[in-house]
Amino acid sequence: MKSCELLLAIVLTMVSTVVAPSEPDTDLSLRLGKGEIVLLNADSGKSGGSAHVQALVQTSAQSVWNVITSCEHSFAFVDGLKQCQVIEDDGRRALVHQVVRKGWLFPTQDFVFESLREPYRDIRFNLVEGNLKAMEGRWQFTDTPAGVLIDYSIRVRPGVPVPGFIVSWVMRKGMPDLIACIRGLAGGSGSTERITRDLGRCRGEAVPAG
Repeated sequence: MKSCELLLAIVLTMVSTVVAPSEPDTDLSLRLGKGEIVLLNADSGKSGGSAHVQALVQTSAQSVWNVITSCEHSFAFVDGLKQCQVIEDDGRRALVHQVVRKGWLFPTQDFVFESLREPYRDIRFNLVEGNLKAMEGRWQFTDTPAGVLIDYSIRVRPGVPVPGFIVSWVMRKGMPDLIACIRGLAGGSGSTERITRDLGRCRGEAVPAG
């Protein structure tokens, strides 16, 4: 009996590791290939929220990088951004001060974050000081035959309690809109029609990257 159970366990392991992942991976690739910005997960609660998003862009990672690291363009893709100042930047490490005010439902967020950069491949950022309790995330850029894959994840914990439904809305709606805006600003939407849609999802004034 034990030998049969062992054989069954081996078979189930082989099926789960070889067969199961192929279907969701294929589905994700198709969705990304069609230009969809895919929200892989979004969580919210009393402690804040987190999100993980992927998208393909039809431009270089450097073009996207230049938008993400620009205070000027941040006013287009960061909802409610009122101030943005680069305190220091040596190419590999930057300190940035931002003030975000989205309306009466949200407390003003005034913070400084550190950005650790491996040019055109990886950006990690984390809270240094301010009235947030926590903020951390990562940008990753991977060349694929279909374009550059952007992988973005973030976790934020406000300094004061924010209703869960608001955090959930921001994560589920705001994060894909942010990526769409960045894709449009970087000229990586893939078509005139799609770039118009992407720029239409910007929360501020969209000025295409030069």
